[in-house]
Amino acid sequence: MMVRSELKKYQFFFKEKVKNANKTFDYSIIWFLIIKKEEKIGVGECNPLLEKVTNLNFYEKELLFVSRKINAIKKTEIDYYRSYISYSSILFGLEQAFLYLKKKFPILYDSKFTNGKIGLSINSLIWYSSIKNTEHEIEKEIFQGFSFIKMKISPIFFHNQYLYFLLKKIQNQYPYIKISMDANGSFKRKEDTLSCINKLCDINIIHSVEQPIRSGNWKEMSTICKVSKIPIALDEELIGINDLKLKKRLLDTIKPQYIVLKPSVCGGFSGCKEWILEANKRGIVWWISSSLDSHIGINTMAQWTFKIEQKYKNSRGIHGLNVGYFYNDLFSPIYIKKGFIWYNPLHQWNIKSIF
Repeated sequence: MMVRSELKKYQFFFKEKVKNANKTFDYSIIWFLIIKKEEKIGVGECNPLLEKVTNLNFYEKELLFVSRKINAIKKTEIDYYRSYISYSSILFGLEQAFLYLKKKFPILYDSKFTNGKIGLSINSLIWYSSIKNTEHEIEKEIFQGFSFIKMKISPIFFHNQYLYFLLKKIQNQYPYIKISMDANGSFKRKEDTLSCINKLCDINIIHSVEQPIRSGNWKEMSTICKVSKIPIALDEELIGINDLKLKKRLLDTIKPQYIVLKPSVCGGFSGCKEWILEANKRGIVWWISSSLDSHIGINTMAQWTFKIEQKYKNSRGIHGLNVGYFYNDLFSPIYIKKGFIWYNPLHQWNIKSIF
């Protein structure tokens, strides 16, 4: 059986400043893992941008090692390679490539989504900026058709009285929208966190606050989830938790209202599926979000999310799968329209440079 693996490395530059409470991103380095088996081609995106990678050289060496193992073992089942993989995003890239070998790139699952009949509801994303710019950014997203908006925030937002009156104004003008506030673990103490969050409890358009304090502080996060008057979503808290017993313990200890699942940092599709099954048992709502992936990764995630949402209930129904962040991204049939991600089967992919 002829199985051949190779890697292509690209640097993608962001169109606009991408900034959360902790970091500013100018570009993303992404590897595409390409596996060819006879006439079939599988491609997977390995994107370590949001993973805890301290040295990209080590990351690339592991990718090269896995690629060589594929060429040596010549098996196309992921279990043959799990023991060689320590990075979640590499596992996710391998999952993508093997799944496409079973079907035919770029279609992973034949569905009403890939047939262009149904779109997948997504949220928009407002990156961290001055509070004064926030009103304009929110209205811009609303005019583009989004009814669910995710904002990057920090504690300084809450200490500025302007935020409260701004959200009140938005609520009066657009009472049908929802806003999720993503703190990226920027709060230091649970007392300050609860004080800030509860000041906004009468703003009905606020859906949730994501990851208010740094990950790893289970006891404090548990208290926040219990006492907060606004529902809490775990995000970075899930990164690196790959053992099923530990996943159960985390959910039972913290008892969050929501969890945000990013395949690149949550153990790929298989890891996310474990989280979904355990969340459903506990009545915890979940949604799928990207890690600033390119069109390759978003295409795979959108198709998988559409399928998994129909199979496993208790999803929020609105996911974080936006596209168009990069100047030099690949042209694809995926596009955003009025708060939904769509797949146009009549458009062709422009990926000859990768293959």
